[in-house]
Amino acid sequence: MKICYIYHSETGTTRGVVDRCLAATGGDRTEVQDLQHYSRISKYLVGAGRAAKGLSDPIEPAEIDVSGCDLLVIGSPVWSGKPTPAINAAIRALKGCEGKKSTLFVTCGGSARDALTLMKTALEGRGVNVAASVPFTRKDLRDEGKVKDLIKQIQAAGSG
Repeated sequence: MKICYIYHSETGTTRGVVDRCLAATGGDRTEVQDLQHYSRISKYLVGAGRAAKGLSDPIEPAEIDVSGCDLLVIGSPVWSGKPTPAINAAIRALKGCEGKKSTLFVTCGGSARDALTLMKTALEGRGVNVAASVPFTRKDLRDEGKVKDLIKQIQAAGSG
């Protein structure tokens, strides 16, 4: 089973979850770069508003070919209760995703609110089967058991 991790990480938190999962499962990684280059202030003033509206930002890579993968693991920070504009763009940029399985996760301060549901809906609209969705709050990130649960979800999705 070939796993592709696709994620956006402004502060390194989401990347940290990916690093821990990759160490356990192996796979390829694609870190999506938001070409808006938000500053700490504009991330809240502009980026969060764009996330709240479900908008996309220009990203690098502009196209993400996942045709050689069996399982997609997609991770995003939560801005205004939604996935980031970079992850919205990444989901639209997927090539060869039809019929693939996916596991989703988000990192957030307190509540994931609509982020996972919106990501799931967007992926299902692209023909991706979402097997699991896992939110990580600040508290969850300190709990190694929660990351191990995500790893188990990834392994189960890949074997089923």
